[in-house]
Amino acid sequence: MLRATLLSTLILSSAIQAYAAKPKQFPQDNLVYRPRVHTGFSQYRAPSLWGTKKVVLTFDDGPHITNTPKILDILARYGVSATFFVLTENINPQNRHIVDRIVMEGHTLASHDHDHDNNNNESETTYRKELTQTITSIKTILAELGVTQNQIYYRFPYGAYGANRAYHHMNVMKEVSQELFGENCINFAFWDIDTADWVSDMTSQNVSDGITAHLVGGTAYTHGKKTVNGRTVWRKKPYKINNPIGGGVVLMHDVQTKTVKGTELFLETANEKGFEIVPLESVKEFSYGEKVCELKTPEL
Repeated sequence: MLRATLLSTLILSSAIQAYAAKPKQFPQDNLVYRPRVHTGFSQYRAPSLWGTKKVVLTFDDGPHITNTPKILDILARYGVSATFFVLTENINPQNRHIVDRIVMEGHTLASHDHDHDNNNNESETTYRKELTQTITSIKTILAELGVTQNQIYYRFPYGAYGANRAYHHMNVMKEVSQELFGENCINFAFWDIDTADWVSDMTSQNVSDGITAHLVGGTAYTHGKKTVNGRTVWRKKPYKINNPIGGGVVLMHDVQTKTVKGTELFLETANEKGFEIVPLESVKEFSYGEKVCELKTPEL
């Protein structure tokens, strides 16, 4: 048992060292990205969190008119912060107060694109236009609230990028960032721990248990296709984690009702087991250092 534990520790340590040599999660200035070659996101994980029992909570697809406020209440009760990757197309007068609350309560407001279309299926013109629009929207909201948030994080819908044969999203991202900020400022954010909370038969307890399993071992959940009454549907698939990474960025969705209670259950467990919830900007891979990212004033 001791030998197996030592071996697991060595494997994790080697993995952390291998990932640590990779650049932070900004597109590389000196690299021209090649479509269908520079792709995938396992190389863009957050190894600085592995083995630390620290996690970043992130929520995609909001703002949701009922779920997001409930999650904000829970986060406030436990005194922790999170990052909300919103769809800027969905922000309107009816839910703008929720977005304002995210910002004013000290959470990080980030972009999950303007809409939720798969970027790989969009033309370069459409992707460029919507990326510009969503990043500008986030920065404008922050300015209207008088809040300075230097970081600007972006998460590809479905984690999909780089597969369009005509262009590569990272090259466009660098160009858009230079136009908006005069600097390579858009930090793209993937994840280490996928809760699969969108799968229909997942429960709140499954969501919580899955995160915990990535920290200390146990049963986690992924998803697979099944045929039900002649229809193909997604169903949860449990699997055992014996060698947990011990920390990371957690992917959840605040449009899922089960995630509200799942968040609360996990925070209860975190308190009991001494897990720490940390903000995204505090993580090495997502740090901006001395980089200043302010929207350029349009030329008259």
